[in-house]
Amino acid sequence: MSRPDITYNQRGTVAATGGIDVSTPVAGYYRCRVGAGTVKGAVRIWFGPPHDPVTGEELDRSHRWQATFDGEPVDFDRVWPTCAADVLTEQEYQFLINRREWARKHAPESAHAKVGRKYDPLSTDEPLPF
Repeated sequence: MSRPDITYNQRGTVAATGGIDVSTPVAGYYRCRVGAGTVKGAVRIWFGPPHDPVTGEELDRSHRWQATFDGEPVDFDRVWPTCAADVLTEQEYQFLINRREWARKHAPESAHAKVGRKYDPLSTDEPLPF
């Protein structure tokens, strides 16, 4: 058995398929974590005018890429392109938002209620997973 007489640089190029182009953001609904060991949250990404952080009114500024994490404004670079691989439907997005609101009322010390808190499945503060 012998090796082919072709050097590595003569084999040609290899085309990659099936990847995600993260250089261009895509508006939509996604899911990601904001820290290691935290609960995944709902991310919404869109291109448009910014909103006033206090009143929520649309500002007369240049359009830009914006994001929310569980319904609250977040720095766009913090979630994109991390969330690009986990696309959600609008119903799944709304479910995650509703879960966060439920946890804030009924389990305020859980990782589901506090963004960025580490998830400990053995903690009595965490709601049951079923």
